[in-house]
Amino acid sequence: MASDPPYDLIIIGGGLSGGLLALACQRAHPERRILMIEGRPALGGNHLWSFLDSDIDAGDRPLLEPLISYGWRQAHVIFPAYQRTIGSQLYGVRSDRFDAVLRETLPPDAIMTGKTVIDAGPTWVEMESGTRIEAKGVIDARGGADLNLLDPGWRKFVGYELQLAGPHSVRHARIIDAGVEVQEEGLSYCTLLPIEKDTLFIEEVRYGRDPTLNVPGYAKRIFNLAARFGWKILDSARGQAGVIPIATGGDFEAYWDSGSPGVAKVGVRAALFHPVTGASLPDAARTARMIAEMRDWSGDALHQTLHAHAARIWGKRDYYRRFARSLLDENALAEQYKPLEVLYTKEPGTIARFHNMRLTMMDRIALSLGDGPMPLSAALKG
Repeated sequence: MASDPPYDLIIIGGGLSGGLLALACQRAHPERRILMIEGRPALGGNHLWSFLDSDIDAGDRPLLEPLISYGWRQAHVIFPAYQRTIGSQLYGVRSDRFDAVLRETLPPDAIMTGKTVIDAGPTWVEMESGTRIEAKGVIDARGGADLNLLDPGWRKFVGYELQLAGPHSVRHARIIDAGVEVQEEGLSYCTLLPIEKDTLFIEEVRYGRDPTLNVPGYAKRIFNLAARFGWKILDSARGQAGVIPIATGGDFEAYWDSGSPGVAKVGVRAALFHPVTGASLPDAARTARMIAEMRDWSGDALHQTLHAHAARIWGKRDYYRRFARSLLDENALAEQYKPLEVLYTKEPGTIARFHNMRLTMMDRIALSLGDGPMPLSAALKG
């Protein structure tokens, strides 16, 4: 009689989606054998993830609460025409805390870092060393597959946590400050998050069809912004940079098959992210809880469940992909910010439902009026 494989579940990738999945599964089933494999030394990389309180379902809060590094009572937006508070709390998760909580929660032999998976099937992975590791089920959480199949735009960002010589003037989290940017090159804005009275996280964000990230150029704009406000920088100890996809269309089935065919997937690998903002944390938390509640972690059951889940979600998000396409392709570069400027004039409930991708038909109608992102006929589709 064949012996059981050494693991109940192998998770490929220790980033946001893979880490949340491992955390949820370990807490729900401490008796099961889980292995998470990450190619980099640290889990989560080097990031500061942020999310609005309204982004998260009540059932997912216990998973996220131990990971939270910062909280801000109010989130603020600034556009050329106005500024306002949008009425939702904002939270931040630092990747070093993410790494620490995972290592505190999972057994030491459940985490493998600095090792690369070169191939995978529903019940096995092959390491770069040639070693084959088997499990009842495998989930691929390694980030994007062939993203060109999603007709992508890109959200490009560079951010620094700056230690200043004196107190700054930022009292609330500014999730979008488009008032300080010249918009001739397309949609761009800064995010400013006050950490301490003399510590500030500033991120430069730009949208476009070209994924090229000019890190020195973005960094220069951040330091110029600090100088404009009279902030003298003592240190910039922490930084992050990245390019994440914005989905404007594409073929879900082709994309799913482009990354480890037949293997269950989560996160960006499964096209589970906000098509406009690129945020994947809310989807990652929901998916982690869903898998943790499953009794059957066999490769076939995981693939069937996660494929059906991701396909269903993809079908529900056509409006947001059309919103992203309108943002990038249907406005002059100097006016790409205007669909977002219209969005954030709406009542807080509409803004919250946009972020958590639960807009009602009445919300869509409201967003189509005036200088909205798309005409009424298009807003009512899908």
